[in-house]
Amino acid sequence: MDTTAPFIKGCDMNSVLEEVGDNGRYQRLLYWFYVVPINFFIPWVPLAVIFMTSTPDHWCHVPGRPDHVPLEEWKALTIPREKDGAYSSCQQYNVTAGDVLPLLQEPSSPELMIATFGVTECRRLWEYDRTYYDSTLSTQQHWVCEQASMAATWQSVGVAGNVVGTVVFNSLSDLIGRLPVLAMTVAVFAVFGLVRLYVTSLAAIMITTFLASTSFPSMLELALIIVVEQVSPGWRTRITSTSFIFWTGGMCLLPLLAWATRDWQLLGLITTLPFFIIFIGHWVLPESPRWLLSRNRLDRCSKVLENIAAKNGRKVPESLQETLQAIVATQRSETNYGAVQLFKYRVMAIRTLLLTACFTCYNLFYYGLTYNMANVSGNEFLNFFLLSIVELPSNLLGWFSAQNLGRRWTAAGAAILAGVCAFATAFLQDESPWIPLMALMVSKMFITISFLVVYVQCAEVYPTTHRAAGTGLTSIISSCFGITAPYIAYLAVFGAWVPYIILFMIGLVGFLAASLLPETLNTDLPQSLFDANTFLTSEKYWSYKGRRCCAATTTSNRSNKSKAEGHDNVGSDALASLDKC
Repeated sequence: MDTTAPFIKGCDMNSVLEEVGDNGRYQRLLYWFYVVPINFFIPWVPLAVIFMTSTPDHWCHVPGRPDHVPLEEWKALTIPREKDGAYSSCQQYNVTAGDVLPLLQEPSSPELMIATFGVTECRRLWEYDRTYYDSTLSTQQHWVCEQASMAATWQSVGVAGNVVGTVVFNSLSDLIGRLPVLAMTVAVFAVFGLVRLYVTSLAAIMITTFLASTSFPSMLELALIIVVEQVSPGWRTRITSTSFIFWTGGMCLLPLLAWATRDWQLLGLITTLPFFIIFIGHWVLPESPRWLLSRNRLDRCSKVLENIAAKNGRKVPESLQETLQAIVATQRSETNYGAVQLFKYRVMAIRTLLLTACFTCYNLFYYGLTYNMANVSGNEFLNFFLLSIVELPSNLLGWFSAQNLGRRWTAAGAAILAGVCAFATAFLQDESPWIPLMALMVSKMFITISFLVVYVQCAEVYPTTHRAAGTGLTSIISSCFGITAPYIAYLAVFGAWVPYIILFMIGLVGFLAASLLPETLNTDLPQSLFDANTFLTSEKYWSYKGRRCCAATTTSNRSNKSKAEGHDNVGSDALASLDKC
């Protein structure tokens, strides 16, 4: 029985995928059995540290309290009060147990205690409120008072790991493949994420956190890239949006885990072990056929495409190998030097800078807002949950808007609205705690939409040959700036309104950069650097949607480019085949 289909009607990878199926059973299995689990667990990588370094209320430890003396009575005799009436976190009366015990029968007023004994810095470490936590990294290491910035430093060391990891892993994925590098990132976090929980020295704590953090965001990006490179244009936003929905599910579960465990090491263990299972399961994931084609690995690419056709119930095209050879022959025979080549052509260089600016602004806004959650009054577990669950409607709204209004104005409009809501929050600090929290929830909803869309734009603007390297470059630079995200929240010590003014300015820059990108709704993915440089160059600033088919245009451009460079006799047979398109 003939199991082959007629000659492929198109002459590019998009047409090949259409023939074998680019939205069938194969893609659904790939998505549900790998992308969904990894997207559910991956928010624990960058966000669990918020709870692991949570700093509960604390006060100076003055030893000698008898068992029959209530804690509040002992604090009243040993700890001075601040102007707002709360007990000081970093100072004590200059007393010992011998000074305090005689006062139990005749307590003195705070004014008299200060006049009699004076005030000094904590002498013997601190005691901590155990209402919500038995232990956090901050309480274990006593990162409070003069050492209070160490928690932000630990988080920033993790973001620095993001930078280095993105440089290494995303560049490697364009050179040796998406699949093996994805496996590396999962293994790195599983191993070092576990080790960092049990080291004790400051140097070891910082080093293991840095190494564990090198896995993110490459792990997230490569899992998405592998699938996006195998689906139809209409599925790209669907895949990205639903992936973000499961990210939201993982985020919403995180505060419940933190509340239930009460211990930072147990929380770290629970949020790390699933990645050992993901590493084992990565063997079922196929390599991206687009990447295989870009590296001229035609035999393996053909086998992957045959497998896709079989899973989707499609016939294998009879001329699959010849079509793949024709596509390869028409691509520019240019050595891949990674992300640096994105600046070789003017249009591609400008778009790279714009994508990087957008990614940086959204990343800095998103995590700056998330880290600042600790400064919002109220229950931190409930606050985090509310700021997480709001991403569910934002993902659905982002999906709908990107598919109907287009990528560009969805991202730009959401960025400026997020900034405006943050700006409004700066003037609501004296209101009921729920009012600024609601404003922050709306701000988080809008910036999540922008963050979702920029992932789609990276996949659609960067060419296959440099897609991971380009996405990696945007992540690298955004992570460099992201190192400052914990300190945006820390600036609240100078005024609760300060972080929100900074976030507003970031949102404004994100809006301007996003509005200058081309509209990529319903376009075919560019395969080479030259394709990307001639991709949607007639785009008008105020356009917002429309079906485009760039395959014929880029094919013609490749042919003309080859002739202009004196390569008329290179792949002439293939070019003749392409004329049939």
